[in-house]
Amino acid sequence: MNYKIPFRGLINGKHQYNYSIDEKFFESFSESEIKKGEITVEVELIKRSTGVESLFDIKGAVTVPCDRCLDDMSCPIECEGKIFFEFGQETEEVSDELVMVGPEVDYLELDVYIYEYINLSLPIQKIHNDDEDENSLCNAEMLAKLNSMTANNDDDKIDDPRWDNLRDLIN
Repeated sequence: MNYKIPFRGLINGKHQYNYSIDEKFFESFSESEIKKGEITVEVELIKRSTGVESLFDIKGAVTVPCDRCLDDMSCPIECEGKIFFEFGQETEEVSDELVMVGPEVDYLELDVYIYEYINLSLPIQKIHNDDEDENSLCNAEMLAKLNSMTANNDDDKIDDPRWDNLRDLIN
């Protein structure tokens, strides 16, 4: 799918673009932890003589690995964003919401911005929810393995006679 919008030929005013995003979109970003997803993106461009204002409305769900058990899990995505593309002498990203567009640029490439908005809307910690009985929906086998490898604090309280003299100094 083409996420390039030729803005030079657009007349001033509002323009609407709709995209459906699936796993093919994420394949173009090799470092992406997201491999699948069903997302709808609505982009409204408002062209003015000084630049283009773009409003993003992104909704859907993506499949990401659980941070605890590493099984795939569905994570809902919903975000809105705004980027201003102002006409200038050279192309540079001034801030998160302002991009200067030089005279050599004829297209707005929105795929990177869509990808960034999707990733920014993911929770910091991606872990399966609990069921109605408050049992984890994570892979039970993996949780058992993790629990067996976790240090148990009671085992660390083994008396070591080498520390007795130090304890006497503290008391």
